[in-house]
Parts: sequence; C-alpha cells; structure tokens
Amino acid sequence: MTALLEQNPFLSGGLTLMFIGAVMALLRKLPATIWAFLVRRFSISVEIPDRDPAFRWVQSWLAEQRSARKARNLSLTTTWVSDDPDPSVESDPSYGFESGKLSKARFVLSPAPGTHVITYRGHLIVLQRARRDLENGGALAFQETLTLQILRGTRAIVDELLREAHHAAMPKVPGVNILTTTRHGSWTVSSWRPRRPLASIVLADDMLDDLLKDMRSFLDTASWYTARGVPHRRGYLLHGPPGNGKTTLVAAAAGEVGLSVAVLSLNNKLLTDDGLRELVDNLPQGTVLLIEDIDCAFRTKRESSEETGVTLSGLLNALDGVSSREGRILFMTTNHPEKLDPALVRPGRVDRSFRLGNTTPDQARRLFSWFYTGGEHDPVIEELAREFGENIPTGQVCMAAIQEHLLRHRTDPRAAIQEMAFRNAEALGGHEEIVAAWASDEDGGSN
Repeated sequence: MTALLEQNPFLSGGLTLMFIGAVMALLRKLPATIWAFLVRRFSISVEIPDRDPAFRWVQSWLAEQRSARKARNLSLTTTWVSDDPDPSVESDPSYGFESGKLSKARFVLSPAPGTHVITYRGHLIVLQRARRDLENGGALAFQETLTLQILRGTRAIVDELLREAHHAAMPKVPGVNILTTTRHGSWTVSSWRPRRPLASIVLADDMLDDLLKDMRSFLDTASWYTARGVPHRRGYLLHGPPGNGKTTLVAAAAGEVGLSVAVLSLNNKLLTDDGLRELVDNLPQGTVLLIEDIDCAFRTKRESSEETGVTLSGLLNALDGVSSREGRILFMTTNHPEKLDPALVRPGRVDRSFRLGNTTPDQARRLFSWFYTGGEHDPVIEELAREFGENIPTGQVCMAAIQEHLLRHRTDPRAAIQEMAFRNAEALGGHEEIVAAWASDEDGGSN
C-alpha cells in the first residue's frame, strides 16, 4: 500500500500539500495561542460593571492617571463639589470653574469606550471600556463595563488599585455621602454634604445628644446582639410639623458617627416589592437608610397606590427580611405619624421616636446666638438672643421660618429683633401666616 502511494504522484503530492497546509495553519495560530497562554499565565483581569460603585471610583481614578490622560477619545462626567474641597482643583482651571461662591463644577475626563493602554506602578494595563445599548429603555438605557487586564499582575495589585481608586473618589474634607438609586436598581453616590457643626443643630431639650448616644451605643454593640440572637438593626421615626429639620438631623447625625445616607424614594411607579427588597438587602456597609414622608407612600394601608408599585407588606418584608444587612440603621420621617400603619412603627422596626416640634423660646435664643457668634461668647449678642427668644411664642413658628428671618438680617442682629414678625404670632395662628406677613413686609407693608 505504501509503495502504491509512493508510485502515484497525485496521491503523494496531495498528501504533501495537506501536510504543509496543516503545518502552516498551526504556525498561523501558534503566536495567538502562545500569547493567550502568556496572558492567562502572567496577567490578571477584573471586570467592573457600571452598576457596581467601584465603576465610578475607577472612572475618577483614571482621570488622575498621567498615562490615561494621553487618551484622545474621552468620556465626560460632571460633578458638583463644595467651594474648595481639594486645593489642587483651585489651581487647575481645567478641572473646575466658579459657579457663584458656593459650588464648582468638576469635569472628570476618562477614556471613552474602546481599548486603551495605561501603566500603573510598573505594570502594563490593557483597559477595555465597553458600552451596550439596552433594548427597552429609551435614549439613556445602556450598560457599561470596565475591564482591567494587568500584565504580571496579582490579586494584591488589583486590591491595591481599587483601594487607591476609592480613596481618589472620596471628598477631601469630612462630610456625608448621599446615595440614591440608579437606573439599574442599585446604589450610587449622587451628592456630598460637608459635615455640619453639631452646635448648628438646635433641638429642644437634649434630643440631639440622646439620639447620638443611642446610635453610638447601637454601632458599638454588634457582638452583644449576635451573642443573644437579636437582629442587629435599629429604627428611628422623626415626626412633627414640616420645616423643623428632620432630614437635616439625619444627615448631621450620620456625619457625626461616620456614616453615609442612602435616600430611598417609594414614590416610583417602576419600583416593585422585589426591587425594594433587593435595594434594602444590598445597602452598602456603613450607610443609614432614610425613607422620607413615609405616610405619603401608600394611599391605602395594605395595597400599593397609583403612584407606586410598592405595597406596605412589601416594605415590611424588606425591612425584616432574612437577607437584610446587619448593623443597619433606618430613619423614617413623617409629618403625620397618626396616619402610619401600626405594623410599620411597632418595636423592632421603630425602636425610638423623636418629635421635632415647632420652635420653643429656648431654641430661638440658641439659634439667634449661633447665627451671630458662631459659638463664641459675646455678652451683647447673648442679651439680644434672650430678648429674641422671649418674643417667640412656643409652638407657633417652625425653625425654617426663624432661620429665614435671621438670614434676612444676618448682618444686623438688632434689626432681626426690631423688625420681627413674631410678636403677633398667636393672633396670626401659625408660621404660615407669619411667612405671609413677611412677604407683605417685603412688598412695602407693615408688621
């Protein structure tokens, strides 16, 4: 048989061509095979979807990398920052511009979708940014993914890079991150507030100290809860007339104990019970959950309203679900606590309730003093503050109305007393009428 093949020129030639073709095909694939082997053996890659918080961290980190700044195709993200959280921004006009005196726009320019090559601490990184349009979502419906392939990289390098990216994305001065939900049903940092001085939070009695003491005690006793089989969760209800600082108190208290604030809106037609449970279960560590105006979320007690797809039963299950994060602090605010379902405010869901009522004379005195001294001792201002407080009827005016009045006269404390519209507050019947009196005074009317 072999002799026959050797004597037949057509068969022997065909076999030779087949062998040569196979060898050539193997040689063509060999470089790619070797490269794929080397990449698998000597590199590590991490994929970061845009629904993960680290996506924004890495995006901000890339904007600061010298090698990434060489990219010619860029993606823009605009953020608003406080007046001067980072001195380097002040000296670099490419990153910020004045917008009044209170805020600046910061332009984060990162590599656009595509493939880019950057370096990090002697390691070569192939950055791939991919964008995929979603089928049912309109113009803004798309998903993005960042893939970092680090040559000669290890898990330790990945961890170091992500920690550095997280640090780069953090504000440069103490403050509170405010989280809201994204289009993907996850949490993202949407804004930031500077840490507010506690002396500027003027509450009746020792309410602020009581709240902070309770929060610190809860955060420091995780092992006690675990040892006794008690869910490590704490719930607070803040109620009272509008304009007395319920939301402000949450942000200030969170900043004082080093927590972020996740604001959950139930008035979303697209939010379902399952989506709500997923959001609560995926609440980031070290974050306070805030649900504002909880009484407005449900038109009926046990069924969803026309404005929302969430039911009260769904909310109760989300708050007490077995997968809910331990160590969670919940704040709920309402102007009408009498409208809340008893199941929502039972012990275990609401452990402490604080009423933020309208202003007392003592609160007015302390707020006046803080406005004009900033906490420093001034006998003259203290006497004016005492006089101001004596003219505030208890429970007739909200704190927001008094603050607005003091802002109108922030450079003249005597004028704040002489022109105050609070003297006839009881006759006027409440702060709504007082505000109307201010409006007529601004238009040329008299008190």
